Amino acid sequence: MANILFVDDEPLTRKLLTQAATILGHKSITAANEAEAIRLANSDLPDLIVTDVNLNGKRSLGMIDQLHNAPGTKQIPIVTLSAMNLSDIQAEAKASGAVASFEKPIRLQNLLEVIAEYAPKN
Repeated sequence: MANILFVDDEPLTRKLLTQAATILGHKSITAANEAEAIRLANSDLPDLIVTDVNLNGKRSLGMIDQLHNAPGTKQIPIVTLSAMNLSDIQAEAKASGAVASFEKPIRLQNLLEVIAEYAPKN
């Protein structure tokens, strides 16, 4: 079972992602903002982080960059979600350290593939 950190400022999105992960047999933790996400990433060391690119009205690319470059969390794959046009954000997200990017709402099949590739069940 993989432990997945979902980061989104929308409670409904966090709930839906958590439910999907549970159905797929994984454990999840959630964060509503960058500070909470960084704290949980460092304390829980999830197998995968799935984060919205825009949190509380600002881009979360700095958080992604910080997690990607910190010794304790740099090994954790980060996947971004965005309601914006994917081509507008994909290069920036990858430059910050994201391994993949998807448009919101993410399709269950895409989520399943991302989890299988980056956080397989132990």
